[in-house]
Amino acid sequence: MNLSTKDKIVEAMVELVHEKGYKGATTRELAEMAGVNEVTIFRIFGNKKGIVDAIIQKYALIDLFESIFQEKVVWDIEKDLKMLVREYQTLLEQKRTVILLSLKEAGQFAELDELLKRIPQRYTEILTDYFTKMMKKEKMNKVDSYVIATNFLFINFGYFLMKTKINTEAVELSIDDFINKNINSFIKMLQ
Repeated sequence: MNLSTKDKIVEAMVELVHEKGYKGATTRELAEMAGVNEVTIFRIFGNKKGIVDAIIQKYALIDLFESIFQEKVVWDIEKDLKMLVREYQTLLEQKRTVILLSLKEAGQFAELDELLKRIPQRYTEILTDYFTKMMKKEKMNKVDSYVIATNFLFINFGYFLMKTKINTEAVELSIDDFINKNINSFIKMLQ
């Protein structure tokens, strides 16, 4: 797949910041890694912050979450939550480098911090709305939909972090095992 010059720079910036941190990443090194002239970086993005803004736009998951809910929810708690786990894990895995970068650079760059906050906030809002509608449809027990939404998010994000090998001693848990051992219990609690 041939990347555009803009995408080459964005991808190189992700890799460079992952290696050296935002402050340690120079535009000279970035140009070399992306295979472009340093002037090209400034012409396209203006500065390093412009590149980070492009990274945030490229890797934002919010629109993807919303479309998944609109297109794939069938209003069956078991089918929906299992589907949402798989979709969420797929999206996180696709954006893994930037999410881990955001965690690594937390507190160093406001825009990355905002990205890291926005993703779970919107996902929690969507889930809260889903659980509220399911209760109105009498398809699940009456619970605090926000609490259940945040718990579901924490379980799923925790699984993602475990898979990233943050804890190298952790035993690999397949998505099917995760769903069978954890999500099924979560679903039973709601029925």
